[in-house]
Amino acid sequence: MEKLKLVPYPKSVEILDGSLDCKKINLIGEPCFACDYFKDFAQNNSLTLSDGGVKIEYCIDGDLAIDEEGYILEINQDTIVIKANSQKGLNYAFCTLSHLVFNYNGVLPQCKIQDEPYLKYRGMLLDNGRYFFPVEEVLKYVDFCFFNKLNVLHWHLTEDQGWRIEIDKYPLLTQKGSKRSHTNFGIKPHGGFYTKEQIRQVIAYANERGVEVIPEIDLPGHAQAALACYPYLGCFDRKLPVATHWGVKHDPLCVGKESTYEWVFDVLSEVMELFGGNTKYIHIGGDEVFRHRWSICENCQATIKKYGLKDEEELQAHFMRRVCEFVVEKGFIPMAWNGVNVDKTVHEKVVWQFWSDERGGSDRLVKSLAHQSGGYLNSNSKCAYVDFPYGRTSLKQSYGFVPLPSDVQPDKLVGAELDLWTEYIPNFNKACRYLLPRTPALAEAMWRDGEKDYPDFERRLLPTLEFFKAQGFKSASLKCANPSKLRGKCQSAWFNRRVLHWQGLHNLIDDANVTRKYAKKRK
Repeated sequence: MEKLKLVPYPKSVEILDGSLDCKKINLIGEPCFACDYFKDFAQNNSLTLSDGGVKIEYCIDGDLAIDEEGYILEINQDTIVIKANSQKGLNYAFCTLSHLVFNYNGVLPQCKIQDEPYLKYRGMLLDNGRYFFPVEEVLKYVDFCFFNKLNVLHWHLTEDQGWRIEIDKYPLLTQKGSKRSHTNFGIKPHGGFYTKEQIRQVIAYANERGVEVIPEIDLPGHAQAALACYPYLGCFDRKLPVATHWGVKHDPLCVGKESTYEWVFDVLSEVMELFGGNTKYIHIGGDEVFRHRWSICENCQATIKKYGLKDEEELQAHFMRRVCEFVVEKGFIPMAWNGVNVDKTVHEKVVWQFWSDERGGSDRLVKSLAHQSGGYLNSNSKCAYVDFPYGRTSLKQSYGFVPLPSDVQPDKLVGAELDLWTEYIPNFNKACRYLLPRTPALAEAMWRDGEKDYPDFERRLLPTLEFFKAQGFKSASLKCANPSKLRGKCQSAWFNRRVLHWQGLHNLIDDANVTRKYAKKRK
C-alpha cells in the first residue's frame, strides 16, 4: 500500500479503508494557536466552517504517553480526533492535517497516525549578516520552519558585512555597522538592522509556533562590522570599513586586551537579556579566525606569555573559554562552530556545531569532541548547506543526510540543522529556490529515523511542493534539484566564480602592510 502524501513522514501510520470528505468542518476544542492557524488555512483553501461540518475534536492530554512534540491523529468515518500532551504537539498535528487536506483536495484517507520526532533539535540557520531581510520576511521563514516541523531558527545576526542587532550600550554597531557601501554583485549600498522590539516580535511569533530562536554573535572573527564602529576592539586601532565583499577577513577582535572582553560581555549581556526565556543557547561563532594580527600584536603576545599558552591557536582557546564561562555563568549553554582547531580545550558544556570535515582526521575529532563536550550538532555542509548550487549538493544528496555519524554516542547528538548562508542569496524569492525542495528532504531526516526510499520520497514531495507554493514559497524544479552531470558541473563552475569576489589578493597585500607597519624587528 502506498504511503500517505506527507513530508516529513510520520513515525507510525495505519491506513484504513474509506475516505472522509471534510470540505465542511467544525472545530471542537479550547481556543489556541493551532485552532486559529487551521481556521485561517481552511478559509484560504475553500473549506467551510460550519456547525454541521465534520467534527475535528482536539485536546491536550497531559497523561498521554508520547513525546512533548508528538501527537495522535485519527481520521475516522465521520470525525477527526487529535490528541497531544502539549501545545507543540497540537501545533504539529494541525500542521499535518493541513498538509493532508491540501494534498488530498479535502477528501482524506481514513487513517491512524501516531507521531513524534526523532531529533529534539531540528534547526534552520538564517544568515542576515550578509544580507538584511525585513522583519516581515523573517516571519515567513518562521512559518517555513513550522510547515517543515523544524523547531529552531538559528539567527545569524552579525558578520563582517553587517551588524543587525540593536545594542543599547554601543549604538554605533547599528548606526554605522549595519551599512556597507556596496555589495558583491549589486554594486549598490545595502543595510538594515533589527530593533529590540522587532526581535521580540520575531521571538513571540516563533514561540507561538513552537520555534525556538537562537541568536548568533560571531566572535572573535567575522567581526569587521564591529571593528569599523569601534576600532579599539582590534589589535592596532585601524580604521576599517564595514566589509563589502564576502570571504574570511583578516582582522579579528584583539583577544589580548581586557577592553575587548568588556565589550564582548556587554554585548552578550544585552543579547541574553533579549533572548532569555526563549532559548537556553547562545551561539558565539568561533570559526574561520585568521590569526596573523595576533602574531604581531603586543597585547596578544603578552597574554600568551602571561597564561603560558603555546601559540595563537591556544590564545583563541583562551578567548573562547572565557566567553563560554561567561555565557554559562549567565545560565545559558554556549554553541560554537567546528573549525576552531582548539575545540576540546574550550569548555565542557559547549555544543559543537559541525559544518566541515575538510580537516585531516576529522572523523576522529568529531567522535572525540562529541564525547568530551556538551554535544554534537550536525550541519554537514555536504548535505545540509542549502546555499550551494544543486550541482554541488543535489536533492538526492540532501535526502541521504544521516544526522548521527557512526560511533558517536546517541546521547551526545543534540540535533541537526540546515544552513542558508546569504552571500549569493540577497532576497526572499531566491532563497526559496535554494531552500526548496531540499528542506523537506532534510526535515524528514531530522523528524524520522529509518531506511531511505528516494522514489517514494519524490512521490510524496510533489504535492508538498504545491502546498508550499500556495503558502508563498516557490521551489526550484526537481530537474534543477537533481541536475545532470554536465549541468551540475556548469552550476558548480558558476558558483566557484565566488573566488573572484573573495578579495584574497587584497588580504595578502593588507597583511604585508600591517606587518611592515606594526611588527617589531626581531633580533
